[in-house]
Amino acid sequence: MKKLIVANWKMNPKTSDEARKLFLGIEHRMHFFNDKAQVVLCPPFIYLPQLSLYSHHIRLGAQNLHAKDSGAFTGEVSVAQLSGLRVTHVILGHSERRIYFGETDSQVREKIEAALRHKMIPVVCLGGDPKASKGTMKRLVTKQFKAAVNGLDKKLVGKIIFVYEPIWAISTFKNAEPATGEHAAELTLHIRDLLEKIVGTVHAANMPILYGGSVNKANVHEFSKFPTIDGALVGAASLDSDNFMTVVKEFHRESIHKT
Repeated sequence: MKKLIVANWKMNPKTSDEARKLFLGIEHRMHFFNDKAQVVLCPPFIYLPQLSLYSHHIRLGAQNLHAKDSGAFTGEVSVAQLSGLRVTHVILGHSERRIYFGETDSQVREKIEAALRHKMIPVVCLGGDPKASKGTMKRLVTKQFKAAVNGLDKKLVGKIIFVYEPIWAISTFKNAEPATGEHAAELTLHIRDLLEKIVGTVHAANMPILYGGSVNKANVHEFSKFPTIDGALVGAASLDSDNFMTVVKEFHRESIHKT
């Protein structure tokens, strides 16, 4: 299984020219790593049409979508519209969507179903709750996981990529503190255990489970060294191509070493 690194640009950069340069700074180096690593880059919606023209080694993802295919939903983007832009993945349930925009577990579940209906891969974040603490993460992750897969056929569950994203470890939030690799490994293993109960041990072992919590070139080895962590959801570090490619390189190196 290839390591998977998902870049979340959030509401950056400011111009389409900056977006193109940043994208190409990553795209042009990905052919060195395609054997053991896959990159999905998720820019703001406005840059997707342009960047789809340059995407060869990188897959494109969206940062959100609406659960309905069409309708009077001002400011929203449907999965059907995204599919026409060569978008293959979509981030759902991100902590910032849950906290700043009030997204509920049931809304995240509806969006997951919409993505799967259009054969788009949901990258589902678990761990976003303003009241969460280290001691309550397993309980929170279990609750959000069960809500995300509620009622889904096990074949569809097997198409979801899950991310452990502890809110308290994200640098943009107040009083953030880094998670240890041991903690991240424990929680990603917990997610795999939850998956095994639905899709079986063999299938669950081949489903990538990522860690997201301010991963960058300085701390990536803390997470990449654990076999249970199959990649990362990268935020701020993905806005610097050198920083981001160091993350890709480290997961790629660990994948080769463990082969």
